[in-house]
Amino acid sequence: MLASIQIKNFALIERLALEFDAGMTVITGETGAGKSIVIDALGLALGERAESSMVRYGEDKADISASFQVDSDSEAMQWLKSHDLEADGECLLRRVVAREGRSKCYINGTPATLTMLAELGDKLVDIHGQHAHQSLLKPTIQLDLLDQIIGDNQLLDQVSDLAQRYQKTHRALRQLQQNQEQRLERSELLSYQLDELSALNLSVASIQELESDHARASHLQELTATTQSANEQIFEQDADILSQLQHWQETLNHLVRKDPALTVAKDLLNDACTSLEELKSELRHYQDSLDLDPAQLDELNERLTTLFDLSRKHHCELTDLPKVQENISHELEQLHAESDSTSELENQLEKITAEYQKAAASLSRKRQKAARELTEQVTAQMQQLGMDGGRFTVHFAEPSTSINKHGHDHIEFHVSANPGHPLQPLSKVASGGELSRISLAIQVITAQKRVTPTLIFDEVDVGIGGQTADTVGRMLAAIAGHAQVLCVTHQPQVAAKGHHHFLAEKTKGKSNTETAMLHLTGEQRVEEIARMVGGQSITQSTLKHAQELIGEG
Repeated sequence: MLASIQIKNFALIERLALEFDAGMTVITGETGAGKSIVIDALGLALGERAESSMVRYGEDKADISASFQVDSDSEAMQWLKSHDLEADGECLLRRVVAREGRSKCYINGTPATLTMLAELGDKLVDIHGQHAHQSLLKPTIQLDLLDQIIGDNQLLDQVSDLAQRYQKTHRALRQLQQNQEQRLERSELLSYQLDELSALNLSVASIQELESDHARASHLQELTATTQSANEQIFEQDADILSQLQHWQETLNHLVRKDPALTVAKDLLNDACTSLEELKSELRHYQDSLDLDPAQLDELNERLTTLFDLSRKHHCELTDLPKVQENISHELEQLHAESDSTSELENQLEKITAEYQKAAASLSRKRQKAARELTEQVTAQMQQLGMDGGRFTVHFAEPSTSINKHGHDHIEFHVSANPGHPLQPLSKVASGGELSRISLAIQVITAQKRVTPTLIFDEVDVGIGGQTADTVGRMLAAIAGHAQVLCVTHQPQVAAKGHHHFLAEKTKGKSNTETAMLHLTGEQRVEEIARMVGGQSITQSTLKHAQELIGEG
């Protein structure tokens, strides 16, 4: 429950510290005194949107801290533990809002995001505002209220998550299907190109060898003539080079016996002769290899022409063709994988749809049951709130066939405010006062269904009075039997039912205006309720009436 709040430089509050107890706490005060300022400040600590105008005039920043006592098995404590923020059964939320609009959030002294603050705040406090009866006219709000009565957040999250998964998977599948024709055309082209390249059994080494063979074949006549001429001049003429060297080899071998100084020259000449012998053998072997069939040359020309055509087609060098083949193969694999993905996504979509239909059907059944309970309870509350003979029901429209995060159901609250009148949509038949009472009845019922430890009712009793206000006070007091209730009210009948009472007062100084909160007990409380009964003029009659109201509480 809310244990205390400290407010600094917020709206008309310079400094304010309040402590709260279990039960029902009421906040009263004249119109414009700032009764709801504390609730607004608490809303900031709970993650509501901040505005720079909230900072007190003349100050740089507003600072709000709210302290809560948290049960060990509560949803709030589980959230704190999951974020490593628990602190011995206590929870301190702090929000600092700068005039330029920036804000900082803290949970138990640790910096936090606004989203974290809002998530935790929703598990600590449930605020019912004074304009709830206007939002009640919206079917989406009506569905939310019905779901609050169900209280199965796990099922609601499951339906929402499945709907989101369906939409995401459906978009992905549609994208693949839209590209299916292009993908097939591309796949056919790539398959043809891959077959064309694969048939040539390409490698960088084989292409280089082909280029070399073709270059030799293209210059066959020149190579043959030149090597033949070299062979003749070196080895086959009458005065060929080898014969001359062999002659001088014999001469030096003879002379070296006479002068050993010629040994080196002899050895060099011997080496030269040996090299020429090897050259002779190599030239003969090369000449034999030049014996090329014209058909072989044609084959080389044809193969090389094919490769040049492919290199132009793929805009690459000859030796890059194997890499082109590899890239085409990889792209084909990707296209085939996308085709497989289409089938996989279709299967996923079918599975998600089945899971969604099952979860949505379960949610619909629970909504139907909750609608019957709400119909019975709101109709009963309407009688107590001065709408004798009034009826309330939850109308279910034709179920939706589309998949969305809210499930199959479209509902609308229907009422009959007077006996004998047909049930019609709430927005068409309820007057302002009737709408306020119906809204209040629904809020009281939904508040009883929630496990939030602190419930705040901010001027929800607008537009009622007399016996109806007394009934509302009793309803809120009954809720306070199992949850902490804070109630901002104009109604003395409601205020009298409170266990604790704060009075909002506005004081005007020479240079500023400030709102203060006074804790009322005893005679002070009687006088305040007397003022609410009869205005500024407090009489013995109004004091007696106030005492009677408190006594009835």
